[in-house]
Amino acid sequence: MLTIGELSRQTGASVRSLRHYEQSGLLASQRGENGYRYFDPRAVEFVGRIRTLLRNGFTLEEIRPVVSMLAPEPPDMRAICADVIALYGDKLGELDERIAALQAIRDSAAARLAFLEEQRRQGGPD
Repeated sequence: MLTIGELSRQTGASVRSLRHYEQSGLLASQRGENGYRYFDPRAVEFVGRIRTLLRNGFTLEEIRPVVSMLAPEPPDMRAICADVIALYGDKLGELDERIAALQAIRDSAAARLAFLEEQRRQGGPD
């Protein structure tokens, strides 16, 4: 069993993040008689998977429905694959929408810049 500090050192996740994962229902611990949290050694891989999903833009709320697929020994690969495929499909759709919105903002800024540069050219030297 690992203490929260040991899990933090092995995963690079802060103790605060690990507590947040636990409070969010993503990470399980056992309490010792001393009140300390203890984690199964397999939690190292589990936390690594959570952190990868977070780096890929997923929120804890998005991860929660597929948390079972993060376990080192998943129970049903077919169900997990369908859930993960849906999760990534939804995320890609969301990212495509955000990219399109950012592209529209960029296009508007580029058009405004071109207009301003043209106005300056027509007005003569600075």
